[in-house]
Amino acid sequence: MSKETIQGFLKNRVLHRFALGADAASQEEVNSNIHKGIMIRGTNLWVLIFAIFIASLGLNTNSTAVIIGAMLISPLMGPIIGMGYSMGVYDFTLLKESLRNFLIMIVVSLITSAIFFTLPLISSTQSELLARTQPTTYDILIALFGGLAGMVAQTRKDRTGTVIPGVAIATALMPPLCTVGYGLATFQFRFMLGALYLFTINSIFIALASFIVTRVMKFKMIGELEPQKLKKLKRAMVLIIILVTLPSIIIAVSIIQRSSFDANYRHFVDEAFNYDNTFVVESSAEYNPGRRKQSVIEVRLFGEPLSENVINNIRSQMSSVYHLPKADLLVRQSNQEGGGIAISALQSNYSEMLNEKNRQISHLQEQLSSIRMADTLAVSNMTRELGIFVPELNEMSLSRHVSYNAEGTPTDTVYICTLSFQEGSEPDIDLIRHWLTNRTGTSNIRILAE
Repeated sequence: MSKETIQGFLKNRVLHRFALGADAASQEEVNSNIHKGIMIRGTNLWVLIFAIFIASLGLNTNSTAVIIGAMLISPLMGPIIGMGYSMGVYDFTLLKESLRNFLIMIVVSLITSAIFFTLPLISSTQSELLARTQPTTYDILIALFGGLAGMVAQTRKDRTGTVIPGVAIATALMPPLCTVGYGLATFQFRFMLGALYLFTINSIFIALASFIVTRVMKFKMIGELEPQKLKKLKRAMVLIIILVTLPSIIIAVSIIQRSSFDANYRHFVDEAFNYDNTFVVESSAEYNPGRRKQSVIEVRLFGEPLSENVINNIRSQMSSVYHLPKADLLVRQSNQEGGGIAISALQSNYSEMLNEKNRQISHLQEQLSSIRMADTLAVSNMTRELGIFVPELNEMSLSRHVSYNAEGTPTDTVYICTLSFQEGSEPDIDLIRHWLTNRTGTSNIRILAE
């Protein structure tokens, strides 16, 4: 197969599936939609305020569903996409208008959320608030790919799909702004700085994605830019992206290292101190990522004390076996002065063990009661009684059985009575069944006569 044939096959059968021109809207239509989307006044402004209140309520009550609802109705994406599009077509009038509305949007959002979080109904800091204070490289990727999807959707003829609402949820512009308002209202600046950084990341990379799609679509340039100014613009964009990205990479690496340390620390405590007569009452770890101070793992033991040689051997394995090269081990035992065995922790440990044993006993009792033979029915006495009414009776046995369906679930309990009679006799089975029903208190009886 020739090179031209392969190129033709790729172009006609593969590459055309990725083409964006088939259902693309005209530049005039895209331009009109983006101009409408950047406006933060009238209806859009009130929708923004209501969405901020809803998102703040969701953060305050730790409700993910409420937060998602707020992001769906929020008009925050408009000015950000407008900035990326205007830079892509050199429309500096639209860029100024997008920036102005973007700043208005931020100010209104911060004032609204700060007012909400000063109200007396505010509860303690929830996990949804905490999640908006530590942006990482993953947030950059979410914003970038979300912005690409959002801008591609903006350039389509049919804009009624689920792409734009989905992008609004994925990129999560609303919750960080509300968290900044929470930091302002409660004077917790660590919340404010982390959330503001997350919002900045999302905004910049959504705008960058819009710029990229605009260039890929090859829209006609509305304005003109001198080559020298164009170089300065590109350098400024690259510099901003680098400055915004670097801290998030550092944070992401730090989180990964912390997660790895926590996992290794738990594995180390569970495995290295697994002795028959020595128990770990409690353990803790202080993680220090810097070089000046080591991380410290503290373990409190109860039971037979470990010798110093054993502890030193455990220490020697921390780096090679458990991947804890920069951690020191502090072992406190019950035989040491000031060993500090926490009685409350020990009581809690034994209480949990006791509760678990009680649960196991209760479960076993339920299983036993479901399969136990009918030992409370005094079968020997019942056999003698039945022998008076039915003289031809030779033997009798009575037991309780559990029926199960095909899934293995118990469905019913039945008593099975096996009777043996003298040869040639014809006992009245109905009479026997009636007597057994009165004697056992149940009618669920099966009689097997021999």
